[in-house]
Amino acid sequence: MIAKPQIVDQQAHNAFCTFALSMGLHPDDLWVGCYVDYEWEHSRYVFEHACHSLKGRHALEFGCNYGATAIVLATLGVTVTAIDINEQYVELAKLNAARYGLSENITFLHITNTTRLPFEAAQFHFVSCNSVLEYVPANILKKVQREIDRVLAKNGLIFIAGTSNRIWPKEVHSGKWWVNYLSPRLDHILFTGQSLERGVFPWQILHDFGDYQNADLTSNGKAYLAAKASMGITQNRLQILRVANRLLGLFGITVGLVTPSISVTLRKV
Repeated sequence: MIAKPQIVDQQAHNAFCTFALSMGLHPDDLWVGCYVDYEWEHSRYVFEHACHSLKGRHALEFGCNYGATAIVLATLGVTVTAIDINEQYVELAKLNAARYGLSENITFLHITNTTRLPFEAAQFHFVSCNSVLEYVPANILKKVQREIDRVLAKNGLIFIAGTSNRIWPKEVHSGKWWVNYLSPRLDHILFTGQSLERGVFPWQILHDFGDYQNADLTSNGKAYLAAKASMGITQNRLQILRVANRLLGLFGITVGLVTPSISVTLRKV
């Protein structure tokens, strides 16, 4: 049993809190200083149930935010390269890893152009995209997906999680109704001065990386459902997911593609 990551460096912890406050963030917020705990109880199970072995693998964390998922992966024995386009996020993520004593296990990089990543072809065993693809500008999303494909090894996995699903009327991050169904061209008329978030269509996830299999479909949803069970969802919700997975599977669809937040694991062919 791998022990949950713990804060071990008080000096780094203090530096993390100070830097977070300078960014206008609260260090004790769930999605800031407590995000590692959340990811340990959620995304960890996705990785563990999908992979027979994680130790010694090399992963790309695409869009590392404050470093929570990268820290979880490093705790599981993965060598992680974590990138983000926001330089302050990368600096906070470095401090986050340091307070958990994991700086040597994670390489954090500030990348400004995600359509051309500074990595060799087939460099990574898997890629994690946690709540990030919906923030990539629509006009470059496919290029970014193909670049992720380039750096992923054959038979490698792409983990998509927490990605706002554009088929739903309510955008999950902003909580705004109907914006997913409206063209961005109308924003200057209908939403003057507002910065709107929109989801990604499931078929973009399935097809625009290149030649991939839906690993959840080929496993009949076993890893997906096992991860959800490990996360501690209620038996009623788990049963609903099981039934939905069985019915959707008849049409070649997995339940994680139709939930408000897309969750799917893709395997490179």
